[in-house]
Amino acid sequence: MEAKTPTEAFPSIGTVQNPALFSDGDDLLLSYEIAPVAGGGIAILRFSSVIHFEQNPTNTKGLADAKYPTRHWEFTEISGADRTEKWESLQPRFWTVSFNDVTVEVVFEKVEYLDRQPDGTCPSVALVDFLSRSAPSAHAR
Repeated sequence: MEAKTPTEAFPSIGTVQNPALFSDGDDLLLSYEIAPVAGGGIAILRFSSVIHFEQNPTNTKGLADAKYPTRHWEFTEISGADRTEKWESLQPRFWTVSFNDVTVEVVFEKVEYLDRQPDGTCPSVALVDFLSRSAPSAHAR
């Protein structure tokens, strides 16, 4: 099993707030605090064609005991893990993402950076705001 930094560059993860997640069964939206050194605020990512995801209660103190390699407040791409064997023909990617009190594991095909919201909000509020702005209007039918 090999762990590396993904080729995609996303804003650094902040060390205080935990993320907010939303899944529609195909995509996973991840809203997280951006580190102050990276300008602060909230970032929202979309993982597309998600095969599997978990949010585990592994905090930064317990990462040494985690099943998969995970670095503190970082995105880690893992290759050669049993997590992707079942879906090998799809060539999925497997990432772990570490936050203060939780770790997110996601097996997916594509990831993209969707939005950045300013300081003064939390990941869950930013995600709800983003979803409400992105949803088609009920009056547009």
